[in-house]
Amino acid sequence: MNPSIFIWCIYALWLALIVYLIVAAMGVKRDTETHLLQSFGLMFAIIAAFLLPYVPVFKAVNFAPVNPILSVVGVIVCIAGIIFFISARQHLGRNWSQTVSAKQDHELITSGLYRYVRHPMYTGGLTACIGSAIVCGGGFVFLLVLLGAIFLWRVGAEDRLMEQQFPNDYPAYKKRTKALIPFVW
Repeated sequence: MNPSIFIWCIYALWLALIVYLIVAAMGVKRDTETHLLQSFGLMFAIIAAFLLPYVPVFKAVNFAPVNPILSVVGVIVCIAGIIFFISARQHLGRNWSQTVSAKQDHELITSGLYRYVRHPMYTGGLTACIGSAIVCGGGFVFLLVLLGAIFLWRVGAEDRLMEQQFPNDYPAYKKRTKALIPFVW
């Protein structure tokens, strides 16, 4: 089997996720304030992730394509991560925001995947990045590292925001659920 098929599959999955997020963003509740710096930071991280493999010192991350069995595993991991991500996003409904921000008439969601982890979209995104890095290397290796750092920052920022928004309910929710990895952390 041609190894580039797996690479194209990964890019198609991410393109489908981006289209889904654009369409799903229509009709969400308004943020209580704008957060352009966060949006630009995320965009910069994604652009940097795909430019860094071309810097000579990082040539080692351009290891793709790998063997077909490992590529199949990577595609499956990516699909699982994207499904997890989309499921969490759908469960948030109109409460979703691209940035860490309060929404008008914000609701605390603690059901569905949110019963097991407080930030399942990040769990899904990181899982999809791991699968993509296995198959494609290059930019997805850096995307995993950069998004991992951004997501870890966002976990703390979102926890603080939710504690402010829901001072009576969020502390107990935080105590009974893990941040990113169900039953672990």
